[in-house]
Amino acid sequence: MKVSEALFREPHLAYQVALDSFLADDENPDSWNLLPLSGRTLAQESVEGPFEGLFIISARIISGHSDPVPCYMDLILPERISEHHFVIADGKIARRRGRRTKEGTVIPAIGIEKRGVYTLYHAPEDPLAGIRVLQQGIDQASQKGYLEWDLAYLLRDQKMYREAIDAFSQCLAEFRESEAGLAGYAYQERSRLYSLIGEKQKAEEDKRLSALAFEKHH
Repeated sequence: MKVSEALFREPHLAYQVALDSFLADDENPDSWNLLPLSGRTLAQESVEGPFEGLFIISARIISGHSDPVPCYMDLILPERISEHHFVIADGKIARRRGRRTKEGTVIPAIGIEKRGVYTLYHAPEDPLAGIRVLQQGIDQASQKGYLEWDLAYLLRDQKMYREAIDAFSQCLAEFRESEAGLAGYAYQERSRLYSLIGEKQKAEEDKRLSALAFEKHH
């Protein structure tokens, strides 16, 4: 399936770009072969083989003064980097560089079950837009931890401290045993949040747990 056949036409929310077609002509998306992925999130279970490579996922342009505009964005895993977005221009699909447009900021429209920079979901025009996407994604995801991680930081940045504490707690429920390094950072952030809302005893306990988690990790 080609880009022109898939994007803005098919119902799939995510596609994996076939590696051979990308390597043959990485600057010409029209030549790429897309493999449609099932599911409401971008998840390992929908991908054949390693959860890495180039993907194209459903996205939105957030303007803050009008409804979000549907578009698509590319996504490189495992780094979780996005370099381009896709829009309709003059009746054709156009690939444009970056996440900033004259209309606003491009953010994913689905949850990504892979760790990355949480600001991928941040649109300064409407900071709550990414929060809403992640909340919906968490309901749909089988591996919720990385979505909770992104959500916790976005909530923290919006000074929604109690909600952020809840999200970091959900991260810890998933990462406490399996990823001690991430658990250490989650305890560390939750400790700061407890301090901000006056829960000094809980803040001190999370400092202790953070140190233990980092010790276990190293």
